[in-house]
Amino acid sequence: MADKDAPARPQSSHRLPTVSASQALQSLNARGARAVPTGLTQLDKLLSPPSLPGHDVAGGYARGKVTEVHGPSGVGKTSLLLQAAANALREGQHVYWIDGACAPLIPQRLHDMLAAPSGTPSEFSPDELHNCFHHLAAPTLAHILALFMHPPASFPQSNASLVVVDSLSTLIDNAYPRNTDDRVKNKTDQSKWAAGRRYAVINDLIATFTKFAALHDVALVITCQTITRIRGASRALLVSAITGIEWENGISARLLLFRDWVPQQGKVQDKVGAERLQKVRFAGLVKVNGVALADEGGVGNVVPFAIESHGFCDIDITADDTATTMVLPIQARPPKRTFDEVDENVAEEPNSDEVYGWIEDDGVATEGLLIDDAPITSGMDARQDSAAKGRSTKVMRTSTV
Repeated sequence: MADKDAPARPQSSHRLPTVSASQALQSLNARGARAVPTGLTQLDKLLSPPSLPGHDVAGGYARGKVTEVHGPSGVGKTSLLLQAAANALREGQHVYWIDGACAPLIPQRLHDMLAAPSGTPSEFSPDELHNCFHHLAAPTLAHILALFMHPPASFPQSNASLVVVDSLSTLIDNAYPRNTDDRVKNKTDQSKWAAGRRYAVINDLIATFTKFAALHDVALVITCQTITRIRGASRALLVSAITGIEWENGISARLLLFRDWVPQQGKVQDKVGAERLQKVRFAGLVKVNGVALADEGGVGNVVPFAIESHGFCDIDITADDTATTMVLPIQARPPKRTFDEVDENVAEEPNSDEVYGWIEDDGVATEGLLIDDAPITSGMDARQDSAAKGRSTKVMRTSTV
């Protein structure tokens, strides 16, 4: 009954639908939870929106918003979102996985997570769960643009709650690769056009993503890689591979996944606990509800976790046991001397010839530019005379190098 009373989607998707307050409230109650659980209790609490005292709101990836998850390769970005997809499927929601990496093992990995025992068993059969998962391959950036800017009528379905765009930064780098011309001051017209076009496409993407998430009331989660950005003389920061003012404004929440050394790792006597600490990873909540929690290069609120065979599990590590990143102080360069401070009476420093005793012929001989011009005569005396003359007579070759 709630689906029948819900307002129909407009024929044109160029604007958001206008509904009354009662219809909007009824639609929200029919669609279930306002967030997709991440699978980590501590992280869900940090992602929960503000609420009134005594009214706890479930946290997770907020529906109707865009969330970014970035980190180095192999840190667990795909596994984290597969866990969220399994949680959404157990609640009877549809999940769309837009695979920019074209990884063939995504359905199999999700099948293993769904088959593993969980704290909240689903009332749906395994076949029903797999039918609610839609795996779409997007080998190029053009596929992403066409899918979201001109979506088919069946994308997404009305009861979808999660849409994942995996490895978006890889598709952008393939379409507009970074090259050395970007670091040169005198750029060519082609490099200027490519750089401008890259940011124009990124701005169009984030505008389309935010509109898509709000229009269909889904949690749109994007994964991307990290790049190195130099700040100052001795600071190198790992930041998201997709940057820009419009992109930053469109992202509602941002997660940074990384690995770090745990100081208590070598002190644990329990073998199971030691193995779990070796697998520990960290999720830093850098931005939530549109508010940045850390400066550039910071990690924000950190949540430790581990990836097990059955899924994710929380790890309790105190703040004193967590390794902190040390930032080296930036040493200021000494100012240059003014003209008045230069002493004109100071003797010039000796050159290498005076210090090491080089002579002109030795310096030229090292380059192989000297030959002996000794005449060929007969007799021992003639040879000795010619050898003596050959030492004093030198002929310089003209170097063509």
